[in-house]
Amino acid sequence: MIGIYRGIGLAVSVVLFMLLPQIGMTQTTEQGVEKIRQSLMLMLPDVQPTSITETPIANIYEVVIGSRLVYISADGRYLIEGELIDLEQQKSLTTPRLQQVTLNAIERLGEENMLIIEPTGRVKHTLTVFTDIDSAYSRKLQREIETYTHRGIRIRYLFFPRAGVDSVSYLKAVTVWCSVNRQKALTRAMTGEMVDPRDCDNPVNEHFQLGNQLGVSGAPVLVLENGEMVPGYVDAEKLYEIMSKMKPQSAQ
Repeated sequence: MIGIYRGIGLAVSVVLFMLLPQIGMTQTTEQGVEKIRQSLMLMLPDVQPTSITETPIANIYEVVIGSRLVYISADGRYLIEGELIDLEQQKSLTTPRLQQVTLNAIERLGEENMLIIEPTGRVKHTLTVFTDIDSAYSRKLQREIETYTHRGIRIRYLFFPRAGVDSVSYLKAVTVWCSVNRQKALTRAMTGEMVDPRDCDNPVNEHFQLGNQLGVSGAPVLVLENGEMVPGYVDAEKLYEIMSKMKPQSAQ
């Protein structure tokens, strides 16, 4: 029943809303989606929803906006933000959807815009890591990178310089990306070695903005294959055990 108590407030909000007189006649899913889309265009013209879908609750729709998930009433008037709980099955309906939204947002970035460290053997799992060159635990993870790759864990690094854009950590990340050998430059930077500054077209700002959108506030933050986000360092053996037991998001 993870998260069920913090979701009670939303559940109560939904129940109270359901008790209100329903506005309008019964409509098809397509009509409901279009009505919400039009309402959003009118009230929030700068907002472009990624998807609008029905929920199990009548007249409540799930709306994904980038990496954010909210619920909106069928008449487009009420917006609910929080966790939706199925009390009968005692499970969150929001968490798995948020995990999928997280994965989709990362995949939209494209692997060509990630610093990827491949295992020498068969890839068993892929781990996405928001890292900060000046973070002690990010450095600890990098020092043990061979332990992770030996276990068949493929690492996809995204830079999240906690001090912000144009900080020293940010410029170090840009230098690493613009180096001929990024992995070698990352290792040197993570050990505190001074690396000659470089500049080029780079995705570091995109990494940082994506992290902010996903609620990242520290580093490292690990994104597992099911979209679950784990803050902080996790040693390779424990991480491999966790990832081996979980189902990928697509299989849930």
